[in-house]
Amino acid sequence: MADHPLACPACADPFLPDDVNVGTNVAFCRACSKAHVLSALAGAPTPSPVVVFADPEQERLSRLVAQVDTTRPPDGAWVRDDGIETVVGASMRSIGGAIALTFACLFWNGIVSVFVLVAIAGSLHHAGLSVPSWFPAPNMNSSGGSPMSLGMVLFLWVFLIPFLLVGSVLIASVFCMLAGRVEVTIRDNVGRVFTGIGSIGWSRRFDVSLVKAVDLAEKRWRDSDGDPAHKQQIVIDAGKPLRFGSMLTEERKVFVTAALRKVLVG
Repeated sequence: MADHPLACPACADPFLPDDVNVGTNVAFCRACSKAHVLSALAGAPTPSPVVVFADPEQERLSRLVAQVDTTRPPDGAWVRDDGIETVVGASMRSIGGAIALTFACLFWNGIVSVFVLVAIAGSLHHAGLSVPSWFPAPNMNSSGGSPMSLGMVLFLWVFLIPFLLVGSVLIASVFCMLAGRVEVTIRDNVGRVFTGIGSIGWSRRFDVSLVKAVDLAEKRWRDSDGDPAHKQQIVIDAGKPLRFGSMLTEERKVFVTAALRKVLVG
């Protein structure tokens, strides 16, 4: 290897000595910002697929995954294999996260609930039913004192739909932080990704034979205010990417990624 320096297969530039890490089995090319499995470049058996990094944070995550001992799951994560099916999973339980989300949930839904009560009051009025005295039912026309028109009531309900959906997601997220889990079940040639609480949740299936890679990816975007935001997701490339696990702690995400990579890719 000393007589023939390793070169990046993407851009043909040689790797710098400081960018070749035998311990983590990674060689990083600064010229094109790509990293590769070192043993694959050296001609040795490849323990995991080539991973392409978009930035140093992606490189850090890949190094963490490469260093995981899958026989020693961290607290809140597990691997079960009974000879018939293999289950890799982790708990979403996080007291700190649940407390933070609870405050956000109460703040958001507290504000939205005022407008919901106004919409309910308007709906009851136009249905010919009496409105309870504690319902906030302001007059939309302060000079004439007339109640909210039917068109305004319908508009308010339509306007509230996205806010109600966000509030519902926040409530579900709080419960997930208290008792949720993420599990990937592999049986025969069928895989299933489950996210939820108990038997209630969201399931997605994939063909195990189509899996090309399992990675922990850093997703970046800008929010509605233009501020940068990011989250880590486990990605199973099985023809189309399956993304999940963003609510897990980083330690659990890293372990689940490594365990799935061992089971699905080898």
